[in-house]
Amino acid sequence: MNYSSSGIRKKLDGINSHKTRMGTTVLIYIFKGFVLCFLFGTVALFCMGAGSFNAIIENAPHITLNDVTPSQYKTTVYDANGEAIETLVASGANRIYATIDEIPECLQHAFIAIEDERFYEHNGIDARGIMRAAYIGISSGFNFTQGASTLTQQLIKNSVFAVENENSLSDRLKRKIQEQYLAVNLEKDVDNKKLILENYLNTINLGNNNLGVQSAARNYFNKDVSELTISESAVIAAITQNPSYYNPIRYPDHNKNRRALVLNNMLNQGYITSEELNTALADDVYSRIENVHSSQTSSVYSYYTDALIPEIMEDLMTQKGYSYTQAYNLVYRGGLSIYSCEDSKLQKFAEDMINNQETWYNEIEYSLTFRFKIKDKSDTLSSYTESGLLDYIHRKYDSSHELLFKSVEEADKYCDEYKEFVLAETEGELVAGSEKRTYTPQPQLSFVLTESETGMVRAIIGGRGNKEESMVLNRATTSLRQPGSSIKPLVVYGPAVDTGGYNISSVVDDVPFFYDNGQLVQNDDKLYKGFVTIRQAIAESRNIPALKILKDIGLNTGINYLKNFGISTLTDNDYYLPIALGTCSVTNFEMTAAYAALANKGQYIKPKLYTKVEDHDGNIILDNTAPVTKQVLKESTAFLISNAMHTVTTNGTLAGLFPDDVYACAKSGTTQNAYDKWVIGSAGKYTAGVWTGYDKNKSYNLDNYNWPYPYIKVWRDVLLEANKDNDCSAPAIPSGIVNARICKDSGLLAVEGVCDHDPRGNRIITEYFAQGQVPTEACNSHIKVSICKDTGLVAGDKCTGAKEFEIRLLKDIDYDTDKFKVEDNYLAITESDLEHKCNK
Repeated sequence: MNYSSSGIRKKLDGINSHKTRMGTTVLIYIFKGFVLCFLFGTVALFCMGAGSFNAIIENAPHITLNDVTPSQYKTTVYDANGEAIETLVASGANRIYATIDEIPECLQHAFIAIEDERFYEHNGIDARGIMRAAYIGISSGFNFTQGASTLTQQLIKNSVFAVENENSLSDRLKRKIQEQYLAVNLEKDVDNKKLILENYLNTINLGNNNLGVQSAARNYFNKDVSELTISESAVIAAITQNPSYYNPIRYPDHNKNRRALVLNNMLNQGYITSEELNTALADDVYSRIENVHSSQTSSVYSYYTDALIPEIMEDLMTQKGYSYTQAYNLVYRGGLSIYSCEDSKLQKFAEDMINNQETWYNEIEYSLTFRFKIKDKSDTLSSYTESGLLDYIHRKYDSSHELLFKSVEEADKYCDEYKEFVLAETEGELVAGSEKRTYTPQPQLSFVLTESETGMVRAIIGGRGNKEESMVLNRATTSLRQPGSSIKPLVVYGPAVDTGGYNISSVVDDVPFFYDNGQLVQNDDKLYKGFVTIRQAIAESRNIPALKILKDIGLNTGINYLKNFGISTLTDNDYYLPIALGTCSVTNFEMTAAYAALANKGQYIKPKLYTKVEDHDGNIILDNTAPVTKQVLKESTAFLISNAMHTVTTNGTLAGLFPDDVYACAKSGTTQNAYDKWVIGSAGKYTAGVWTGYDKNKSYNLDNYNWPYPYIKVWRDVLLEANKDNDCSAPAIPSGIVNARICKDSGLLAVEGVCDHDPRGNRIITEYFAQGQVPTEACNSHIKVSICKDTGLVAGDKCTGAKEFEIRLLKDIDYDTDKFKVEDNYLAITESDLEHKCNK
């Protein structure tokens, strides 16, 4: 550096030069411009920020306390005794509301202690909490893990904002600003903070699909929320920060650590004493939770509930005008109280009996549903099912195989072998998660139990085996099967007697019968019995009399009665004579209701699954208490047909099932090829119907079973259980019913000294009739004639020493005989034989 006088002077000249002064001036202006821009930008940013903030506030939704009050609740189904037996819940609705008075203070304090210790002090925003969270976040290297949301903010977040739709920091910041703004406004509008706390405690997610403290209390501890202890309250409060991580069932250790923090906070904030803290920490609460969880019943609905839900939805749509979606949301999210007609004890009794292997004499087969997908070497995706398995078995092992297996292990063996075969053939790989195997016990069974005089359905079983899903195939209500002979009282005998043309003593000739196309009809026993009464035809389930009578009264008459009995599944193809033998398709549910009308003096009652439905506030929205009825048969007809069906259980196809003091009326039915087997009837207060058979038609061979057969045993034993406290004696004979002595070979008034001289025994019986329907003619099937002692023919004018015999006159039967057969002074002849007299 040159500090000489010449150097200094030179330096000053440089500074004062025009060029230098101009450069300095430019720099000063640039600096001033930068400062002005900075100031302007700062103001602009502030104004923009203020404007954005105001815009965020202005766009915040307007809310009141009603907007943060939970509106989706699980629906509860109650049985006939008022016991809660089922809950219907969709996602976001597993909630049972509890008022703040029902929530114990220890639970309230637990949430406040861990989530918002200054809840009763702040105005909706906890400034101290925000500062604390910020300090901890900065001091930990900008790791902001501490929350600062108040309970009010959390309530608004859970009830108002769709947090799952936030995609950016900007979205979260906007929501946070609006959340705080709304929290302050909400606390201004609500005088009592307890109301905010009440709504929060009913809204919060507490794991295991539990929303609110009442649902959590019942799920984890099987008790009402009001009964929770300090220890249990701390468990529930510990869940809310992360319902998955702190789930006390899945991760009890995680919950335990946070529970200790909850309890210590409660101690530090003066909510509990040291002694209460130690007692709570020593409580073995998690083993208690595990015991409750392991003993809880499956969430899979019963077959009864499966039938109940669509009926409720149908009534909401038809009676209240709801759309399907509205009805669905109301049933699954509306917090309804549904009062069903189910007798849960009888439902369980029937389920246990049907699924007990001893009922089936330890005989069982399994049908199989098999699905899997394969991706081959060219990445082509292909699906394989049990149809391919069946084809594989037919080709390799047994061409008659029906995909029925004696055990699950046997089925698995074939499934594994077929899968390996496909993998090798395609050189592919199994698609993960695509394989599914379902094993269904066979033969299957459905059961319905109805209270005869009220129409209330007390039990529904839609299938045999472990029910693994809700709303699956319900064989009692939706499966269409042929009823066989069980249809006869409804389409033939009831209408025939009700129209006045027949009595149960009326005689029909059981002889070979041909359809119009020439097809021969046979009875199930391949025998023909000549003259039989309707009572005998019902008891022995004979086919020929049913066909003859329906043809006589008219097909339309029988079908119209069948429809009045509530059978709604008939089609145009059912309008032909074989419907008398049960060739139509029906459901067990409707058949049982129809038979209940026979037991209920001929009055049909629409089957009832529930009595009323209340909304979440206790208002009745569906009232189903009044029965829907119609008189299908005269009371006298119903008595006569039921009385004839009583003979089925004493001397017919169901003989010997009941004790002497149980008066039962029933009808069995078996379809062609023994695909379907039925028994339906009543005893005491109840009517029960049972169907059994294979899901895919296959003859049901009963050779491996003892009597009573499994399905008959189920029908009888459930009826006996249902009536164990009821009077099951014979019903009173209604007015308008009289009796008379008749000959059961003719159905006409008995002739003493003739009709009682039959080698088969006395043919005279006392029979019931509707008043005015008693026969007026005497028997024409038994007569007395004189027989020539030499020829054995009817004595002619020239015969001497002829002997008088009581004979049975056989009509319409072609007996190939030239002479009468004499058995114990008894002759059986035809009308033509009377004209073939001795002329010697």
